[in-house]
Order: sequence, then C-alpha cells, then structure tokens
Amino acid sequence: MKKIVIPVFFSLVAISSYALPDYDPFSDATSGSGTSYTVGSNLIGQTNAAGVGWTQAGPNSAVQPTIQAGDLTISGLASSGGNQSVKFGGNGTSARFNLSSIVGSGTIYYSFALKLTSIAGLSSSGVFWSGFNNSAGTQLTTPTTVVTRIVTRTGPGGTFNLGLDKSSGIVGSFVWDSNNFAPTTDTIFIVGSYTFNSGSTTDDVSQMWVNPNSADFGAANAPAGGLTSTAGNDISLNQIASFVFFDRNAAEPAGIVADDLRIGTSWADVTPAVPEPTTWVLTAVGLAGLFLRRIIRR
Repeated sequence: MKKIVIPVFFSLVAISSYALPDYDPFSDATSGSGTSYTVGSNLIGQTNAAGVGWTQAGPNSAVQPTIQAGDLTISGLASSGGNQSVKFGGNGTSARFNLSSIVGSGTIYYSFALKLTSIAGLSSSGVFWSGFNNSAGTQLTTPTTVVTRIVTRTGPGGTFNLGLDKSSGIVGSFVWDSNNFAPTTDTIFIVGSYTFNSGSTTDDVSQMWVNPNSADFGAANAPAGGLTSTAGNDISLNQIASFVFFDRNAAEPAGIVADDLRIGTSWADVTPAVPEPTTWVLTAVGLAGLFLRRIIRR
C-alpha cells in the first residue's frame, strides 16, 4: 500500500561525524576508540570502531544477543576477521544497530554472513527475525515498523528456507529462495535492500539476494535475480534509522549466528571483494621468485 508522504520535522536526527557505510565485524574495537567486544559479553551496549552502537529494542530479558568466538567466512568477501561473531535467537532481548546516517531516499542495503545453529520451534509457515527499522536509540517495546524482513521456515528433512517479506506480515506474501539449507553446517551470505519511491505512485521495493555470486562482489550495481517484494506498507516516517536483530519470541530460529554486518547505500558498500594483489606486490613476488631460482641454480 503506497503511503501519502507528508513533510514531518522531528527530533530523531543522527548527530554524527560519520556517514554510511557502517560496518560491524563483532570483534575488539578498543584500538579504534570503540568498546571491547569480549567473548561472552552482551551485544547491547557495544560500540564499533566508528562510534556506531547497539541499543536495546524490546522488553528486557536475561537472554541477550552475545559475542562468541569464531568467524563466519564467505569466499571472495573481504573481512576484518577478529575471530568473533554474534549469536542470538528465540525468546530474548532484541538488539538495534543505530545507523550513523538516517536514509530516506534512494536505496539502502544490508549484508551479513549467517548460520542457523538450531531451528527448534520454527514453523513451516515462516517468521521474520531481522530487518530495517525507522527509529534509533533504546526502547522497551518491540519495534513493529520493519522492512526488508528476513523470514525463515522449516524445509524438508530438517532443513530450512530463507525468504523475503517487505513488511506485510502475511504468509502468502512471503517470497522464498528455493534452496534448502542445513542447520549447523551451511554458512550463508545474505544481502537485502530497500528502495524509496517517495512522491511517485510506485510502492517502495524490498529485494534480497541469498548467496549471490562472488563474481558480483564489489560491483557498481546490484545483480539481477534477487527476490523482490512490494507487499505491505511503505516504511513510516519515510526513513531508515537502524537495523534490528530480533529475539522476540520462541517461534524464531532458536540459534542464529551472524558476522560482518554492513549497511550502505550501494551494492559495493556491502559486498566488498577481497582485494586483488597490487602491481607492486606482483612485481615483488616475481623478483623474489627470480632471486630464489638463481640461488637454487648455484
């Protein structure tokens, strides 16, 4: 349903010297003036090296998203490493990543590496557990305005499927990826986007790519073939201010691990490729090989 856009002036403005893209590898940020992402610590209250932080986004619970040891690695994707990730899922406290810049036009993307360690309690119809939100800061109620939602359902033989819901909350409107993934073993790279079409008669658009081709990492434009949804309301306030990992009920996957969360305004922002060796590095390697060969010949 297309919204009527009314100019609104409000106090929710991000005052920051930083701008998108935002990146959180869930690793120690003390050297960059952030806080220490210690294994076993709660994600809520952490701040990355650029000063972008995590706040509570729902009722308080003893079950919190926490930092754990171990990376999720995606072949061809650049990563800062750090050998840490975040785990959450099921019924607990949701965590909100407050963006350094509020976005209300164009297209905004997110990406992260994902593994489900438990799908206990997950239904065959599907439930969402992450997405963009229009608010920032701490709140003690669960955010309800969520777009470009990742939905998950059980698949055949103990597998699960990933899909997209723009904002409808209607099972029949969910758009599903065709792959059946195995919990505990499959590491998945997921990219989502939200495109604002304010001022036109066209609905805003959510898209999602599940395990996109690594040949497209770092490209100027998003590849064709992503899941697409326009079902549901456009985001209210016409803005995106945060990204949320939800722990709101037991119907969500009981064990979720995420790593290398990126938010940006281009496909390249959130899919940085492993850098190619520079010319001088290749030259140095070639000279070293030539030198070694001469030594061997002696």
